[in-house]
Amino acid sequence: MKAMIAKTDIRRKRLYIATFGCQMNEYDSIKMIQVLGSEYSITKDPRNADLILVNTCSIREKAEHKLYSLVGRFKEFKLKNPELIIGVGGCVAQQEGERLLKSLPHIDLVFGPQGLYRLPEMIGAVKAGAGPVCATELSGDFAIPFTGVPVLGEGAVRAFVTIMQGCDNFCTYCIVPYVRGREVSRPVGDIFTEAKALVEQGVKEIILLGQNVNSYGKKNGGLGFAGLLKQVAKIPGLLRLRFTTSHPRDLGDDVAECFRDIPNLCKHLHLPVQSGSTRILKRMNRRYTREDYLDRIKTLRDMCPSITFTTDIIAGFPGETDEDFEETMSLLKEVGYEQIFAFKYSPRPFTKAAEFEDQVPEDVKAGRLKAILELQNEISLGRHEQLCGREVEVLVEGQSKTDQAWLAGRTTGNHVVNFPGPMSLIGQLVNVRITKALCHCLCGELV
Repeated sequence: MKAMIAKTDIRRKRLYIATFGCQMNEYDSIKMIQVLGSEYSITKDPRNADLILVNTCSIREKAEHKLYSLVGRFKEFKLKNPELIIGVGGCVAQQEGERLLKSLPHIDLVFGPQGLYRLPEMIGAVKAGAGPVCATELSGDFAIPFTGVPVLGEGAVRAFVTIMQGCDNFCTYCIVPYVRGREVSRPVGDIFTEAKALVEQGVKEIILLGQNVNSYGKKNGGLGFAGLLKQVAKIPGLLRLRFTTSHPRDLGDDVAECFRDIPNLCKHLHLPVQSGSTRILKRMNRRYTREDYLDRIKTLRDMCPSITFTTDIIAGFPGETDEDFEETMSLLKEVGYEQIFAFKYSPRPFTKAAEFEDQVPEDVKAGRLKAILELQNEISLGRHEQLCGREVEVLVEGQSKTDQAWLAGRTTGNHVVNFPGPMSLIGQLVNVRITKALCHCLCGELV
């Protein structure tokens, strides 16, 4: 859980936002602050809030449990302050709709990702006595409104910019199309305006977000994703550009060429594979084979030999045999990922895989996940050890999480590097000599 903090000022009402889940949710929380305008200031303490919003994730069941636990604790605040308004937004809200109002009767608002733009109207209705309010309709012709440019806290080095919302792929395990709707691309002008204004605020790195960024612009026949990358990369003062997430089926040679041709496009790609077994990939409705995926990896490395990869893995998908699992393990070795995000398969509402009869037992899923993570730790450490003694360029992002006397930043290949140095370097590109390799980060010294 992350509390979204923005610049505070002297406003009459106080807003507390708790955010669960992915970068898209973090971005949506910033949008909530924007659409509420000047009426609310941000508070870190929900006990002092006039409005509490919980932005939820439903990709895994664990996030739902956290929601019910947290919102349940807010009930006592409502008893002490009957005028307190509590809202639940995001993917769980979209998934559950009015059922949330019945299971959590002390909340006033339920709204999905599309509904967040109606927050002022919904809050007004609650104040007028018309609540509770539920806004979870998914519009087929939804267009992402331009809410202006977010004002980030002083010293912000990185910022997210959403370029599209929703997904059309309908992977059999994934709830995203059902809670975020079908793919909608933002206008190029809105994206460019937002990114440019963020850089003018001092941001050095922009991360473009979407469920499947490679599909950007395809529906309206406009500028494709490669063209968008080239435009955004030209913003004066933008030191680095990243993006996530890519679907392997839609990643074309034009995007691969961008890693070769755009100097400030970071040489790292998160390319979710989910499984190393073609049979399981077919059951997942991923629409590529193991061989297709490895061909994409080869093309990208041919274009940009220094590129690094991270990925997502699902352990214990329905019907996964020991042989399928071993194919995933062999893929990890063949690709040589820097890091992975691996999870046990979790049945989600509305999805086809939840209805598959050949569910893998929990203990088997847990064992496979443990083996995947142990293997990847070995691979990550080995790849990191190759960097020892080398000088790397690091964008300094802030204080290290492990030692506040140190700084932390990332290489263009997305390696986290911790090193001692003055706080005045935050936001700058510096050269660091790597002195120590760990599974999940590197340590070094300023050159």
